[in-house]
Amino acid sequence: MKVTKFTYQNPDSDGEISFETQVSVENETDFDIELTRSSVIICNENGTTVAGSDDESDSEFISAKDSSELDVGGWGLRVHKDTVGGDGKNAKGYISVTTYRREFIKIGTLDFPQNVGDFTEIKKTVSLGGVAELMGVSCLRLKNSDDGECDIEIRAGMRNTSDDFIARGQITLKLMDQRDAQIEESQDYEAFPAKSGKVFQPSFWGIKPGKIKNATINVTASVYVPVETYTAEATPTLSDEQW
Repeated sequence: MKVTKFTYQNPDSDGEISFETQVSVENETDFDIELTRSSVIICNENGTTVAGSDDESDSEFISAKDSSELDVGGWGLRVHKDTVGGDGKNAKGYISVTTYRREFIKIGTLDFPQNVGDFTEIKKTVSLGGVAELMGVSCLRLKNSDDGECDIEIRAGMRNTSDDFIARGQITLKLMDQRDAQIEESQDYEAFPAKSGKVFQPSFWGIKPGKIKNATINVTASVYVPVETYTAEATPTLSDEQW
């Protein structure tokens, strides 16, 4: 990983100094990268932490054997000038990036319960890339809301069967009408430690009963598995762009 930009702005009227960080990551593996997690810790000249931020992004895609430039740590990385001796040049940044590949599995199709009290389920356990298991999916039709809209309760349990932290396990639902046109989409995702489990509860809101005649719910699942971790240290330079 190469730090391609680590700049600071002169203090604003409130004495705040803004930092901006970008890095170039070379994906030397055979996997496509579909999730990144990054962090920046800002220390003063005494090595004391004065600010920091972290970020998670699934909008980045780095093909196998390719590279990409990433914004690191998210937005709003600011310190007061008094914490860094009055000038950003006295600061130091500790930067980290972890990349993740995605294991994507089609789980199956649920019938949308047509009547209050109906219950449908996907009755199987599905392996997710050998690192997790999805333990079936259930869907219960509850009483309609006061607005006459469908109310359903969906549960999908996922177990991390590996010895590694999973940055994100994700369930995606697509509600399809009887003509196989998509009505709505819903997602739920969580991070969870090794040998632990989570119950996902995605749902749909504002669905009128007339829309769900013979409707189905397509269920997919993903887990994001760590590929590489990069670290760097950098000293900022004054930005050419001053606000």
